[in-house]
Amino acid sequence: MTGAAHRLEHLVSERAARVPDAVAVVDATGSLTFSELERSANRVANTLLADGLRPGDRVCLLVPKSARAVAAVLGVLKAGGVCVPLDETGPAMRTAAVLRQCAPYRLIVAPECSAVARRLAGLTDPAWGRGVLRLGEEEGAPEHAPAPVPAGDETAYILFTSGSTGLPKGVVLTHGNVAHFVAWANARFGMSPGDRISCQLPLYFDGSLWDVFGSLTAGAELHLMSGRDNLLPSTVADFIAGARLQQWLTVPSVLTSMAGLDVVSHGDFPELRRIFWGGDVVALPVLRYWMTRLPHVRFTNMYGPTETTIVASCHTLPGIPAPDAGAVPIGTPVDGKQFEVLGADMRPVERGTVGDLYISGTGLAPAYWRAPALTEASFTEWPAGSGTRWYRTGDLARQDAAGEYHFHGRADRQIKSSGHRVELDEVAAALTGLPEVSDAAVIGVPAPEAEGNRICAAYVPAAGARVDVARLRTALAARLPQYMLPAHWRECGSLPTNANGKTDLPALRRMFTDDRRK
Repeated sequence: MTGAAHRLEHLVSERAARVPDAVAVVDATGSLTFSELERSANRVANTLLADGLRPGDRVCLLVPKSARAVAAVLGVLKAGGVCVPLDETGPAMRTAAVLRQCAPYRLIVAPECSAVARRLAGLTDPAWGRGVLRLGEEEGAPEHAPAPVPAGDETAYILFTSGSTGLPKGVVLTHGNVAHFVAWANARFGMSPGDRISCQLPLYFDGSLWDVFGSLTAGAELHLMSGRDNLLPSTVADFIAGARLQQWLTVPSVLTSMAGLDVVSHGDFPELRRIFWGGDVVALPVLRYWMTRLPHVRFTNMYGPTETTIVASCHTLPGIPAPDAGAVPIGTPVDGKQFEVLGADMRPVERGTVGDLYISGTGLAPAYWRAPALTEASFTEWPAGSGTRWYRTGDLARQDAAGEYHFHGRADRQIKSSGHRVELDEVAAALTGLPEVSDAAVIGVPAPEAEGNRICAAYVPAAGARVDVARLRTALAARLPQYMLPAHWRECGSLPTNANGKTDLPALRRMFTDDRRK
């Protein structure tokens, strides 16, 4: 894939030229054909260009997942901009921190997000913004395609994830990286024109990039799952059946909750061919539940940090796992990527030995956005002098005799909770920033029943303060999304320390573990 084909919007436009009248995107309000999607995207692009958008300018999208959101994304790319999808339901303070990092920026706002946009305006410096496009204002813009952006592997997206400094960190993803994975995955899993593909994940979640660009470049139908569709296990099941999905990418917590409430019957979803999950481990009883009821479906575990662009490895289960089977492998690297498991001495460990997982090859993010020190700390040249760049995932892994890789937890302070990456130090930084707290530490405790970890917070009240956990949680909810809020709390006179005077995190973990056993 070379030249203009690297750019995602070109790939979609090429498909639209071949199947202009085919359905491209379906949401709760209706559908758009490929030609309608193209014209809508062109109007957004021409409006941005008329307003002076320059190549590489950041365009932040405060738009709920919808057909017009997909058109807005394509419009930003057609204009040469960089997409920064925002969580329109997230805490305004955190979203404002993302805007500040993207400055100067433009903001695209859906009408239903106007109140959120006004609040964000009060939390950011107006000089940092270059203008606001309210969806609907572009309706009178020209529908012809703007001049193509010159070919090249520029930045397509900046996706913000939890950061250990207390601020979200922006992962830079290029057109070429996303296009490479999409081409590989579409070929590997046989996506075809007319297939019905889900998009359950939020647009600021990297997995959604395959849903969106995988379906559109294949000429498939992209079926967007709204917040209402995701409300209950039963509504998710209703959506899969109603849309007659053939491919569904989801997260373990959804599979677990649907199995727990037994909303899937034998032989349900007869047209579904593939279920993918990623972001966390699925318990074997849950997999056996699904695989027993849907014997016609292939089940694939996908693994990959955002820094490696969507997915780095995958494993399709050959059959229903036995009750005494081990955890499902994360599989083998996708084409163009390489894995190495290294010890503390930066030497490869023997097969079967757990070590630090490093990833190299196609898809590696070029950098964190405006964070050179973090980029240097997270990406390394190995072996020294080789010119080969590797990303240290922070995950522990091993390779078995058959060449499959297995996940063995985290080596640092990042966990997965409810399918989301969470930097525990970001939660702790937000907690210690509250006036009624003088000190705090946050840990993760494995919670097999919840498919991940429970976030636990120990805190020391400020002098003279009377602390109410409910009020602490409410205050923290103004700074962090719901999935980052601690589930368990403990007030301490002081935090335990080790011989070096540092907070004794293992002691805190034992404390919370003992609490749960009582």
